[in-house]
Amino acid sequence: MSDRTMFSIEIAVVAVLFAIHIARLSRKGMLSFRYSVGWISIAIIGLLASPLVIVVTPLADKLRLTPTALLAAISTVAVAVILIQLSVSISGNQRSMENLVRENALLKEKLNITLKEHQSDSTD
Repeated sequence: MSDRTMFSIEIAVVAVLFAIHIARLSRKGMLSFRYSVGWISIAIIGLLASPLVIVVTPLADKLRLTPTALLAAISTVAVAVILIQLSVSISGNQRSMENLVRENALLKEKLNITLKEHQSDSTD
């Protein structure tokens, strides 16, 4: 068995194990459906890309890299894109939380004012 074939099989096995791990995390409720679908999609892309090692090898040779180094570089870029997307999601959640805290404070103040008015009406 050639090195390319073995490398393709290794990538496919890692993608399948990754998908299984994501499915377990999703079943335990540790990942939302949206993120589960995203990570499973990445695992499927990895599984489908595993036979493309034959294409990656000539490209890596042209770039004077090993196929592993090229795939590591591609993976690093993919992880960076995912981290940016997660940062955007977290920032949106943080803005929503700040708005909720402000609205809660306003409602609490309004309730206190209403209770004070009710108490003053009761004592009169």
